[in-house]
Amino acid sequence: MKVLIKLSGKVLESRQLRHSLAEQVKILESGGIKILLVHGAGKQLSEYCRRGDIPVVQHGGRRVTSLEVLDAAVKVFSSVNREIIADLATLGNRAVGFSAFDGKLTAASRRPPIAIEQDGEKIDFGYVARLEKVDPGLIEALWSAGFTPVVSCLCADAEGQLLNINADTLAAELAIALAVDSLVSVSDVEGLFMDLDDPESFISSLSLEGARKLLAQGIFRDGMIPKIQNAISALERGVPAYHLVSGLSAEGGPGCPGRQVRDPYQCEFSSLNFP
Repeated sequence: MKVLIKLSGKVLESRQLRHSLAEQVKILESGGIKILLVHGAGKQLSEYCRRGDIPVVQHGGRRVTSLEVLDAAVKVFSSVNREIIADLATLGNRAVGFSAFDGKLTAASRRPPIAIEQDGEKIDFGYVARLEKVDPGLIEALWSAGFTPVVSCLCADAEGQLLNINADTLAAELAIALAVDSLVSVSDVEGLFMDLDDPESFISSLSLEGARKLLAQGIFRDGMIPKIQNAISALERGVPAYHLVSGLSAEGGPGCPGRQVRDPYQCEFSSLNFP
């Protein structure tokens, strides 16, 4: 069984939570599951930029990456990647960290300006990657050798220009190329809700068609929009299931949203599945 786990930057700030996540990875791998970790570091990048008076601009939950932001991303993503590897290593895990263009894992180009649906305005997101190709050979070789790959969200084009990429987009494309059995997004939210202000509106399971309808109705907002868009893309292209899991400490402990504990991921989650 192959599982891709996408880690939000917000759940990687705390050493305690990172260690808890590392423990869960160890448990899953001890059961014979091959794990690929893909991480963002959006919150850390925004904080780094604010400290350096670098403008933080987002549209529709996606970041505008200027050259200044890109330079900051290279530093921040590398630092977060090292922290994850270090925490996995404390448990004896043979983890290997790298960027999305290492070993020709991806080929990318700079994404052209795109229209934002709300007003039709064309937004240039700057130095942001559009994936042209994914070659899963590096990941498969590392799995075969008993390593745990940990991938950060930096790509490069054919001329060597570094590019930022949305972590959910990268995770979805890697999940498709590797034909994983499940794509798990570990975030700071407890799951999907019809109304964020109403805990009773929690959505435990959602069909692909249901996800499309709720997205069109504007139920999802901000950073949840690209998550759902990429989840839908992954499901449409062969990934069997997508799970949205809370990675923050709650009643159920780190990695759980504080609801009934459920195998195999040790917490209750929102799921998107076929049909």
